[in-house]
Amino acid sequence: QENHNPIYFTRHGQSLANLHQKVGLDTELAPDGLKYAEALTDFFKKERESGDLKEYSSFKILTSTLKRAIQTSSYIQLDTQPIRLKRLDEINAGICDGLTYKEIEVQYPLEHFERDRDKLRYRYPRGESYLDLVHRIEPIIFEIERSKEPIIIVGHQAVLRCLYAYFTRYDIPEVPHIDIPLHTVFKLVPETYFCEEKKYKYDIKTQTWSEEIVVFPHMIEDDFRKI
Repeated sequence: QENHNPIYFTRHGQSLANLHQKVGLDTELAPDGLKYAEALTDFFKKERESGDLKEYSSFKILTSTLKRAIQTSSYIQLDTQPIRLKRLDEINAGICDGLTYKEIEVQYPLEHFERDRDKLRYRYPRGESYLDLVHRIEPIIFEIERSKEPIIIVGHQAVLRCLYAYFTRYDIPEVPHIDIPLHTVFKLVPETYFCEEKKYKYDIKTQTWSEEIVVFPHMIEDDFRKI
């Protein structure tokens, strides 16, 4: 049986590490990130009252074990507790954790070069690659596909790139380059031959949401399992 339940993806609100352009770390939300988290309360309230969640009585919220994601997910009020999963943690940056990309370029020039050369296969020393992530999230994909209720995932850029790519059928080499901006909700509704996407961007200054609708061909091939 096909799953036509809506799937929501969003990154955590801007974190203190994001604010200072640092890779990784386990920091809490910055002031703008907190404003986004608060805006999610009203966003999902409206989705439940008059949007794609109106016909459902139960929901599943999945998040990572990192502070910024836990903090963001706590603002989604749908009478269900977010489930924290280590598999949804951000890519492990290994020895580069806590550095800016400029600092990585200066301190580890070879690593910087290798990452630029092949971002898909590059693995941080004592860390992970995008290919590692693709394999790590496979159980999450299975759970989404089997779910009988809508799923909301509050995650991180690299992990959401992998999940988004699977459901919108991007080619694997494109995964590390997919744009998954902060303060944006991606809503995917799987149909038989395509996946309808709605993208909601929150403007912190005006405190308003803007909506964009995109339709992707929904192919049957399972590129993720061919790796």
